Amino acid sequence: SRRMGLTLFLGCFLIALGPPISIFLLAVAPNANLVVLMLLSGFVWVLSIGSASLVWNILPPLQSSPGVALVFAVLIQEAFRYGYYRLCTAAERRVSALTTQRLFCPNSFDSVLASGLGFGTATVLVMLGRGLEEAVRPGTVYTESCSGMSFYFSSSLLYCFLLFLNIFLMVIATEGYKSKSWVVIGGAFGLHLLGSLVTLFNTQPNGCAISIPLLLLVTVGAGAWAGKLVWQGLLYPMHRPVRR
Repeated sequence: SRRMGLTLFLGCFLIALGPPISIFLLAVAPNANLVVLMLLSGFVWVLSIGSASLVWNILPPLQSSPGVALVFAVLIQEAFRYGYYRLCTAAERRVSALTTQRLFCPNSFDSVLASGLGFGTATVLVMLGRGLEEAVRPGTVYTESCSGMSFYFSSSLLYCFLLFLNIFLMVIATEGYKSKSWVVIGGAFGLHLLGSLVTLFNTQPNGCAISIPLLLLVTVGAGAWAGKLVWQGLLYPMHRPVRR
């Protein structure tokens, strides 16, 4: 029924977008500078996925090799993440020459959180948006890759985990850029690649029974590493806007 479709839509919407909306309202929205960072990082992610799609279309061999295509996609996204970091640090240097207020500071925890939230929210909106819209219709959809769970529900879980993974990866990668540690940068890339590759199980019958737990495991691992970095104080403390 129509009411059942609306209930499914609301449930999946809250699973996939409830966390980013909560983080945005509690930690990002009160600071206009963080909102700018979030929007900018989301735009950079859209550019990265657009570039990955362009490469996929230009190189026909990638179209028949999903695993290789994912490697290229992750490489491009991580390159854009580094480009975003460089852009923000350059902007911070220019702004600091004009005012004492720190407008862009990708080294502080709140800025990294807003940046990671931008990447993650853009991922959910681009990848899940159209599919979630279809959930409003009466009934639901089951696929061979997840015959025991609604397609909309399983997709919402996957992209919820990917959203948090993006936040954690932003923390880890930023520390790597700051410290110029190839080990940390490589670790961020490895976690990103692993999190992407486990979704290939969705091409197999009932593959979601493997991909969802594995992606959760990767996300928890990334979260533990990111939490350790924050706990050890390797990232700059949260900054507050200067009141005038």
